Formats: sequence, C-alpha cells, structure tokens
Amino acid sequence: MKIYSKASSDVLIHIENMQSEHHPDLDAVTVDALFAFDEEHSGPVLKHQGYGAAAVVRITPLRDRALGTADAVITIDRSTWIDLTAPQRDALVDHELQHLVWVVDDEGKPKSDGLGRPKLATRRHDHQLGWFDEIAQRHGEASFEVRQARVLLETGRQLYFAFGPIRAPGIEPGVRTQDSESQQATM
Repeated sequence: MKIYSKASSDVLIHIENMQSEHHPDLDAVTVDALFAFDEEHSGPVLKHQGYGAAAVVRITPLRDRALGTADAVITIDRSTWIDLTAPQRDALVDHELQHLVWVVDDEGKPKSDGLGRPKLATRRHDHQLGWFDEIAQRHGEASFEVRQARVLLETGRQLYFAFGPIRAPGIEPGVRTQDSESQQATM
C-alpha cells in the first residue's frame, strides 16, 4: 500500500538550491515535496505512464492553492532518495523543476491564476523513447527504435554518451584477455 509523508527538510533545500541556480523564471513559484513509500516493498511506488519513477511533479489545482498548498508538489520515491548521492538528488529535483513552465501571454508577460499565483503548465521531455527490443531485432533499420537510436547517437553523442566505452571492472583498455577474445568471436 502506498503511503505519503512530508518530505524531509533536505529535499526542500535541494529544491530551493536548484530553483535559484537553474530556474530563476520560477522564483515566485512555491514548490513543496512529499515522500511516497511502501512498507510492503511490493515494487515501484511511483509510476509515470505505467513505468516506475524516482519522482513526479504535479501542478496543484486552483482549489487546493486556495487552501494554501504550494503551486506544485514533487513526490519522490523515498527508497530511491535514500540511495542517491547529493549530486544525484540535485539532478532528480532539477529534472522535476524543468517540467514546470510559467505560462506567458502574447507579449511574453507571465500570467497569473485566479488567486494571483503563477499560472503553470507542464513542459514535456526533449526526448521520449518508447522502444521494443524485439521490434528492433525483427525490423532493424526499418524500425522506429533503431532510427531513433541512430538520431540520438548522431545528434546527442557528446551530451549523452560522453562517458566513453563501458569496460568490465578490472580490465585495462587495450589488454586482451581470453574472455574478451572468446566474446569477440561470438559477436
């Protein structure tokens, strides 16, 4: 059963830091946080579009804002949060804040809701990948999966794949082992 609690104060500090460092356009937007957890440990607590999620953000409805609730609420999977480093926590919170957009009018002026609070919208991801490995295997270059992967590699190589080749732990680059030779023979 999913349970909610107010997030710890360190979450709010991460939100404040990321908001001031990377989202000055949201300076008048209030953001609060909840933890979600499951004492039965039956799987991912949070889901987004049916997939497990580390966090989700929701714009608060006007009627709840009238009660004093924050303009947006970030709900975080508590067990995930506990396992993250401080930079990973910053990245997670920054990701959720990136979804929030202050709606502007035709002249570029920020709009307000009926309470005089920022009128918010949700920004979609720059990339949304919905792939089936089996389709890529069956159709190769004709599949959207492979074509999207190719575009991502060609246009985002420096951004997303700058970490270099992945190597097995304990194996030095350029050093051939019997295992690496047998793996190459099977490829």
